[in-house]
Amino acid sequence: MRLGSRTRSALVTFGLVALVDVALAFWVAHELELAAATGSAERGRTVLVVATLVVLATTAIAMVTAARSVSRALRVLLAGAQRVADDARRRIPQADDTMIAGLAGSFQQIAGELDHALRSLAIERNRFEAVLQTMAPAVLALDAERRVTTVNRGARRLLGLPEVVEGRALVELVRLPGLHALLERAREGHTELADIDLPGPGQHQVLGRATLQPDGGVVVVLDDVTEVRRLERVRKDFVANVSHELRTPISVIKANAETLLEGALEDPSAARRFVEGLYRHADRLSRLVTDLLDISRLESGRRELLGELVDLGEAVEEVIAGLEGEADAKGVSLAGVVPDGLEVHADAKALEQVLFNLVDNAIKYSPAGASVQIAAQTAGNDVRIEVRDDGPGIDPKHRVRIFERFYRVDPGRSREMGGTGLGLSIVKHLVEAMGGEVGVEPRRPRGSVFWFILRSAPPPEDPPDDGPDVADDDPALAQVPSQTGDFR
Repeated sequence: MRLGSRTRSALVTFGLVALVDVALAFWVAHELELAAATGSAERGRTVLVVATLVVLATTAIAMVTAARSVSRALRVLLAGAQRVADDARRRIPQADDTMIAGLAGSFQQIAGELDHALRSLAIERNRFEAVLQTMAPAVLALDAERRVTTVNRGARRLLGLPEVVEGRALVELVRLPGLHALLERAREGHTELADIDLPGPGQHQVLGRATLQPDGGVVVVLDDVTEVRRLERVRKDFVANVSHELRTPISVIKANAETLLEGALEDPSAARRFVEGLYRHADRLSRLVTDLLDISRLESGRRELLGELVDLGEAVEEVIAGLEGEADAKGVSLAGVVPDGLEVHADAKALEQVLFNLVDNAIKYSPAGASVQIAAQTAGNDVRIEVRDDGPGIDPKHRVRIFERFYRVDPGRSREMGGTGLGLSIVKHLVEAMGGEVGVEPRRPRGSVFWFILRSAPPPEDPPDDGPDVADDDPALAQVPSQTGDFR
């Protein structure tokens, strides 16, 4: 065993004390024999008193020496332990005493294990915090008294919570009867689900899920399902509208076919009338399916639009030429007022389809003797194209929904004219896919103005970057096609 200087010093002190005690014992024995020989009892008592005092003094010296030696070592150990408590990476000074050194090593090992445990907890806490804060759903953790213990950014944004909420009662922060009712049901020990309406502009609908914790607290997760519910309604409306639109032509086709089979084929004049009805409604079905496929391709991104400079005047002339026969049959005049050489950044076929749908719609709803005008004007880098008609106009309550699928201002009249209810919806999708805007305004004294805005030049390209090309470093990114000139 290796002994330190302090321990050796203490042992030397104890050895000297032992020698003194042995010498004292011999002296006491000798003096007591002399006292007995002379018969001096007083001398014997004096010898015992002196011996006792000497023993006490030497013992005290030995104890003080040992205590000072141990206390100095312990003070060094305590100071080192305090430094380790402040920073676990620091080390306790190694004592030259084996026993003290062993104690210091034990402290150092405990400090290292504690530091490792704290670091692991910190890593887990940071990982949990990162996951929690980046979650899209709102998450709130409440204690048994419904005080907030944890909240993420999604909850702050969705519920409009202040910066400091920890420790505050939920009822002080959020006044949603549906949420508090959900918490009450969750206290029964089951995971509860409920739809909750959030007040405010653009009413939001959230799906709340509350789970009771073993300590009596509750974890609440709120998913914003506003868009999901809207899409569900759109899907239901779409199915209902498509079913309604298909019902009439299919019923007519079936009825005409049954009539022909029951003998109308034998009457040439009647047969022709029924066959014309079959053709008319089959054509309506064909146009409906075509429009549905167009919208499906646009919404799914499968129809790619190419960005190029298109001569607007030529596009207008082609549309007028294609609809001139229909306009003449109804007594409606068509006119195009477009500056020479005006170009727009668009997809040529998409632009032609937009103009065709708008002009065709204007012809259908304009009375005989009316005029339909296609005009264009520039404003900076934008070009505003307008289709003006002399029709009955559109009531303000219908304008906000006029571009929805299957929405009709006058359903009966629209079906009578052969419309599918999808033309304006296709216009909206195409214009927005080309990076433009579309809308409708009233025309004075009567009629409507359908307008859309496109750019007169391609959007500016991003400035060259002198830094490293990411695509050169990442083979996966190198396979991504350039989006220059594409509307997506």
